[in-house]
Amino acid sequence: MISFNKPLQVGKSLKHRKLHTVRRIKAGKLCLNVFLITNPTNAQNLFEVIEEKVLLFPYYRERELLIYGIAGSMSEANEILLKLTEEKYDCT
Repeated sequence: MISFNKPLQVGKSLKHRKLHTVRRIKAGKLCLNVFLITNPTNAQNLFEVIEEKVLLFPYYRERELLIYGIAGSMSEANEILLKLTEEKYDCT
């Protein structure tokens, strides 16, 4: 099951099509060049970056997936990761 964190962090290239991208992800449709920042599969990590197309695999459809951010490129994903990590460490 896929759920989205509120507020969802969005990269600059996806700002104008945020709702369209979120709807396609929920519907299980393919979105090209979209990277997702999710909760990690390994408990020692803070976040995990995956490409949206791997959600087509049954493994990802069966697990609980919380999406913290979406980005249009890996560099945007890294910027969002930096922002999320700073927010997490500021809370502790």
